[in-house]
Amino acid sequence: MVTVNITVYAELRQEKFLKALKNAVEPDNVILEYSDRTDGSVTEFSEDRAHLVITDSYDRIEKLRTMNRHNLRYVFVGTIKLTEDLEDVWDTDNPAEITARFERVLKHLTEQASAWYYEQALYTTIDTVPDMLWFKRLDGIHTMVNQAFTKVVHKKREDIIGRDHFYIWNAPRPAEGNKFACAESEEIAIRTGRTYICDEPVKTREGMKQFTTYKTPLFDMFGNVLGTVGVGHDVTNFSNLGIELDILVDNLPFPMIIFTADMKVVKMNSAFAEIIGESTAPEDFVYSEWRQKCCRPVAQTVSELENHLVMQEIKLSVGTEERSYIMRLQEIYDSFDNITGYFLLMKDMTYQRAYEQSILNAANTDMLTNMYNRRFFYNYLTEHALEPMTLFYMDLDRFKEVNDEYGHRKGDEVLIKTANAIKALFPGAAAARLGGDEFALVMNGIVGESETREYCANLEKTIHRIFSADGLPVTMSVGVAVHDGRSADIDSFMHLGDTRMYEEKKKHHRKDED
Repeated sequence: MVTVNITVYAELRQEKFLKALKNAVEPDNVILEYSDRTDGSVTEFSEDRAHLVITDSYDRIEKLRTMNRHNLRYVFVGTIKLTEDLEDVWDTDNPAEITARFERVLKHLTEQASAWYYEQALYTTIDTVPDMLWFKRLDGIHTMVNQAFTKVVHKKREDIIGRDHFYIWNAPRPAEGNKFACAESEEIAIRTGRTYICDEPVKTREGMKQFTTYKTPLFDMFGNVLGTVGVGHDVTNFSNLGIELDILVDNLPFPMIIFTADMKVVKMNSAFAEIIGESTAPEDFVYSEWRQKCCRPVAQTVSELENHLVMQEIKLSVGTEERSYIMRLQEIYDSFDNITGYFLLMKDMTYQRAYEQSILNAANTDMLTNMYNRRFFYNYLTEHALEPMTLFYMDLDRFKEVNDEYGHRKGDEVLIKTANAIKALFPGAAAARLGGDEFALVMNGIVGESETREYCANLEKTIHRIFSADGLPVTMSVGVAVHDGRSADIDSFMHLGDTRMYEEKKKHHRKDED
């Protein structure tokens, strides 16, 4: 997924409008920054990110038009004549509609960025391939070619796009009809819906050449054939075959190995050699031993029989870093459908998995105490609703007095120390800060009454000892509830713990009054 950095210059100062923008759902691949510039300048837009100006100044729009920036988009807020040529107009002050429109703008910007990225990625990929590669429409018009193709036909890419076979290859056009050369092989690929391999002679400036061509149909989103993609491998001089294979494998940006049918290494690229270490020679590398010794599976093996491949995500140590990879082992067949070898591709997922984990932690963790938050805790109880559990529902006494007398910074310190004490006393339990000065933890199984009293007493004594040493009057009230696992009613379970906690709190207040 392409990450898009967007700076939003929201120049309207109405609180309702700005709040509507902040309420918008940001796509996962968008990093938003809001600028508070109000001086009216328009010249400081950087080139390395997208910029979105939301303004109610028509003069500002006129200035933006003259800039003609590819990475700049503007939105006019207000009422204006429909004859005006504006990119986008928001003629509403409804917060929900403003939020929805802003979300659509973000989606459009990310789709533009993704389209640009995939086009660049496609061109980069096909230009890496040393063989000729081309895309055609059904009528034989070329829509995309790689650099190897341009070198063979001695024409620039822009002179090839939109042209047919006869123009590109300087071949005589048939007197009757306009059926392009090599059409028969492409018709077979289109009719069968599969890759068709054949040998085709082609006349070039250097004379006749023999190509092994691979024609594959391309389908649109409705399953209709919209054209073909072709690869032409020059087999005029077979002595170049091994060199070309080495160039292709070494230029791939991901680790790769090619094996014989008995899993002996034929070719290993530098990206894979980096993983196993430079001291290991390819001819000494035993894949099965390395896989068993160094790779730790983190997911089940997935087999795609129709595609003749198996995939699995693993973790392994590369130097001092632990990396995550998706390993893809693909069978290689000859023209008689016999397995002649395998190739292994590895996709590095390290940074993607770290990013996913950071998002998960942020969603499930209380930022102040680094405990689980209410949402995670409730989900945890729901997932274990049919299992016996013991709930400890906790609330600090006189916490408000600390906030009122010493300020919220001191109150935050109290919450952090309380969280650390809970985690230290109950290391195997799922513990959470529910909000404010309320905490909860759940233990698997039903804890006996005497053991429960001991847990509560230890917790209350620990909290009292910690804060009395600081000169603070903070204590803790703990309510205990038991869930037998026969019902999925988690709300009643939580409510019972809350009720018993308040019963304990009342007892503490009566003691203080006495």
